[in-house]
Amino acid sequence: MAGWHPLSRDQPGGDGSVTDVGPHRNPIDPVVGRTAFEWDAVIAGLPIVADPWPPSGPLVLVAPHPDDELLAAGATLAAASDAGTEVRVVAVTDGEMSHPHLDDAGRRHLVDRRLAETAAAYTEAGIVADRHRLSLPDGDTTNHADRLVEGLLSVLGGAATCLAPWEADGHPDHDACGWAALEACAVLGVPVFSFPVWSWNWDDPGNPATPFDRAFRFPLSDRPDGAAWMARKRAGLAAYTSQILVEDGHRPVLPTGFLAHFTRSDEVFLRS
Repeated sequence: MAGWHPLSRDQPGGDGSVTDVGPHRNPIDPVVGRTAFEWDAVIAGLPIVADPWPPSGPLVLVAPHPDDELLAAGATLAAASDAGTEVRVVAVTDGEMSHPHLDDAGRRHLVDRRLAETAAAYTEAGIVADRHRLSLPDGDTTNHADRLVEGLLSVLGGAATCLAPWEADGHPDHDACGWAALEACAVLGVPVFSFPVWSWNWDDPGNPATPFDRAFRFPLSDRPDGAAWMARKRAGLAAYTSQILVEDGHRPVLPTGFLAHFTRSDEVFLRS
């Protein structure tokens, strides 16, 4: 693993830090990003996933921060849980830096709060999963690549499928998790499907950098239980109050406009 480094300059989408999105758009500022409706035509044009979806067999999802699993794949995880599929979630960080104004004591409290929110979110969404905390530093997983890959390898044994962030998603933790998942899954021979999160915010629907040529959509409107899965996903997202409500006079970390990317009737994944 020593030679592997997420987003090195010789890897696709890498500039050594975060994806290059041009001077006009901060990739991880949801206030200045794209709106959900700008992506409607792109998503409608994607092929529908072939059955079975969710995949059968043990399913591992790599979540850089608490809530990423609900944002990207909450309906998929709800459907997998209903089917009795074994679900494992790798919680890479505890999300302690989502409120950078907090002092150390405040961050410790935030970690506890986000753990409680996640438990509530799983209950609301009907997600049954084993959650494995790596507790790597929020915002600094790039500098802990070996620990990240080792942590994933320890959870991926026997898995049939891995869901992980797209490796050029634009947030350093997401990019690091995406590359680590590809590395670990290559060792074990586990298929990887990637999901965009922040690229909905910064990418250009008219000329996307996201490789939609290998994308597919999981259309909830086409499934008998799809509306229920999406309703459960929305209920789960509502449990993350530290992220979606005004806190101490600071705007929400994830404002309503950004959340709209993930409450549409399709979840989007990329084949690796």
